[in-house]
Parts: sequence; C-alpha cells; structure tokens
Amino acid sequence: MGEITVLNPEYEEVNQLHVSMASRGNLIEPVTIAVIENSKPHAKELLTHIAEGLRNYLSVEEIIVHSKSSAGKPIDTDEAEMLAARAHLIISGLGD
Repeated sequence: MGEITVLNPEYEEVNQLHVSMASRGNLIEPVTIAVIENSKPHAKELLTHIAEGLRNYLSVEEIIVHSKSSAGKPIDTDEAEMLAARAHLIISGLGD
C-alpha cells in the first residue's frame, strides 16, 4: 500500500519575540479602492466583497472594479498607471 505525506503549512518560530510589520504611510480619507479581477468565476464578487468589508475600517468614497480580459494576461503599464493615479489601495487576487 502507498504512503501519503500530509504537510501542515502552519509555522511558528519557537521563542519568537517580535514580528516586524512593513511601514505604512498615512491614508488620506476618504479612500478610493481599486479591485483588479482576473475574469475567473466569482473573482469579481469575492474581491468586491473584501473591498466592501474595508468600509468597516476606513472611510471609503469609491470602489473601482477593473476587469482583466484573461487570468493569464497581466495589466499593461497604462492600466497600472491609471489605477495608481485613481486609487489609494489596490486589491488583486491570484489563484483558483
């Protein structure tokens, strides 16, 4: 009979004293959030739901949804610059 190895992705360093967080700039509220959805089933709904949930923590003025034509196609430079100019936060999801 074959053997199955199950890996647990959880990891905790023994005696970890401090976790360093990346530095964050102050947001100017109200914020605009951009969502980049990759055209996969339910991606738009899931990412928009996450953005809507941020309303519990931030003053959100607008949520912009940018749809890619294909999951395998990255956004181009012009699209990235447009989103960066319009939004304070950008949410993009990967995976299936």
